[in-house]
Amino acid sequence: MKKLKFAVLGAGNGGQSISAYLTLKGYDVKLYDKYDEVVAPLIEKGNIELRGVSLNGNAVISVITTDISKAVEDTDIILVTVPSNAHSFIANELAPVLKDGQVIVLCPGSTGGALEFKKILNYKNCSADYKLAETTSLFYACRAKEGVANISGVKNILPIASLPSSDVDYIINLLDDVYPQLVKEENVIASSLNNLNAILHPIAVLLSTSWIEATGGNFKFYYDSITPSVGKLIERMDAERMSIGKALNVHVKSAADSLKTYYSATGDSIYDMVRTVKAYEPISAPPSLNSRLLFEDIPMGLVPMVELAKLVSVNVPTMNLIIDLASQVLEKDFREEGRSLERLGISNMNIDELNKYVSNNFECTQGGK
Repeated sequence: MKKLKFAVLGAGNGGQSISAYLTLKGYDVKLYDKYDEVVAPLIEKGNIELRGVSLNGNAVISVITTDISKAVEDTDIILVTVPSNAHSFIANELAPVLKDGQVIVLCPGSTGGALEFKKILNYKNCSADYKLAETTSLFYACRAKEGVANISGVKNILPIASLPSSDVDYIINLLDDVYPQLVKEENVIASSLNNLNAILHPIAVLLSTSWIEATGGNFKFYYDSITPSVGKLIERMDAERMSIGKALNVHVKSAADSLKTYYSATGDSIYDMVRTVKAYEPISAPPSLNSRLLFEDIPMGLVPMVELAKLVSVNVPTMNLIIDLASQVLEKDFREEGRSLERLGISNMNIDELNKYVSNNFECTQGGK
């Protein structure tokens, strides 16, 4: 069996960490980012230094480029690590250059990533015979700056789902050498609803607004932002997410169970549990409200959850409260910018049709965006 070749699309925290890890594992990796100002320092440095609890060392990436066709050429696995706001851009760019046999994995898909990605590829008449999957989270808790990537924690178990769901075993087996923690998720509806970032991040950021603006984020995000009262509000919104999953007939883990699975967390509440996650200890709050913890996790995380709730007539007052509060504070219409059922390509489906689509992948004929 030939040695797999990887393309990593997105050179942020996750992209730099993944690229360095795979390279140090002995794999050929091409790293792409849209922005010259992101790519240029990495090319000048000549390597990415990986630190933390995973492999340590200097990884010389074979190709670092702003040309997506060059990045994915002659590769087997395409790991998409851009913020989920950019999934639509990547899908449009990939559509004409994908080749038969390539596997795309959104790391992570946020809420509805694979659905949106598939809809765009269909709309762009992508003819390649590819496979598409999404993880429920990133493989690591990590940060990267100026070619130095630090992994503070590696998830023990990480669910992955494919579209259609029948492809997932093949993809897990393909990635077993590099990411043995991958386990099969039921389908992309389950993986979308198991998006923990959308539950943990927005409430903690919004209710720390004055502290963030006063200190520039000079405090520990998870340890200091998630106080007992904030933790209870997170648990309330988490219960709404679980109700959506139940109505859609998919298994959804509670935030508490996810923290146990990912990081072996312990405790009787979200407040208690986050303080037992060592990977969270070094992570500071964002320096401003202009953070992906809001600008990604609300429109690409909470908004599509609310959209799915509409599909099954589930009441989600806490989710709606947080979306509306963020829209007011940041003067952004997150509902308009977010992933609607139409944007996911499922607006005309009932529950049975949706389950058939994600399982058997019958053709969706709704137009693209």
